[in-house]
Amino acid sequence: MNTKLDVEAYQFQSARAALYAYLSATKVKTLYVPNYICDSIFPALESLNIEVEFYSINEQLLPEKSLKLIRKSCCKVLLVNYFGLLNKKIKELITSEPELYVIDNSQALFCEHIEGTTSIYSPRKFLGIPDGGLLRTSKHINMPKEFFDASKYTGHLLLRASGYAPEGYTMFLDAEQALESFTPKRMSVISEYLIKCTDIRVIKEKRQRNYELLYTRFNSLNQLQLPIHDQIPLCYPLKLAFKVDQICKQLIDKAIYLPRYWCSKYSGEVGQDMFETTLFLPIDERLDTEQIELIIESVNNMMALK
Repeated sequence: MNTKLDVEAYQFQSARAALYAYLSATKVKTLYVPNYICDSIFPALESLNIEVEFYSINEQLLPEKSLKLIRKSCCKVLLVNYFGLLNKKIKELITSEPELYVIDNSQALFCEHIEGTTSIYSPRKFLGIPDGGLLRTSKHINMPKEFFDASKYTGHLLLRASGYAPEGYTMFLDAEQALESFTPKRMSVISEYLIKCTDIRVIKEKRQRNYELLYTRFNSLNQLQLPIHDQIPLCYPLKLAFKVDQICKQLIDKAIYLPRYWCSKYSGEVGQDMFETTLFLPIDERLDTEQIELIIESVNNMMALK
């Protein structure tokens, strides 16, 4: 059983806590951030008095222009590996000066760390664990002594595993709120144990299988062309030519719950368009081929009514 994630990574309760710990330790003054990102990182940046410089991304979710840093010693560039599908492109981008880049792999748990860069991971987006954030960096980080107490935040995971995900939604929100604090703590003992009990190989294989099935069925319609190329994605982003609010609501009626990435006042044109016109279809290992086919059928039926 392959249970190894990254034994060299610092383990925190969340990705945002891992990012906070790194930025605090390295005294970063300016962070270049894409204008398509989750708002959850900004309170941590404000707390550290870090200046945020936004840069635009293109339709392939990569920086629109090359970034020219004025004070390299105290500046970093945050690159987001969107949906875990930009591994190769990111490697090409950071070749000349990897030390300038913090790679946000929150949606790319199984993407290998690129030497010279700093990497942030969020295993709880992929695994059935209540908390967890990984930091891989060459910099020394003083780890906190306190562990995150996850004992009160496992109920939604147990209900989901039992097939009662809707009933655990309130518990899920409570668990998410508990992780809003970016003050670093160590990843909980519960999450550490659950990771050791998880067959990572099976998760990788099933995610790839489900993505390829959705890719085969929807590729001709998808305005965002992101082949899998041996990557292990978070989801299948199906970008359409129209707004998807109504389809998302109809899918909820069928107990198919889709995340939305992301509704943010900081989003540029590409980010806003991604939020409004993209269905982020699930591919996680709990879904078998029959369930994926049901999602495909449901989406096709709803698109036919447009």
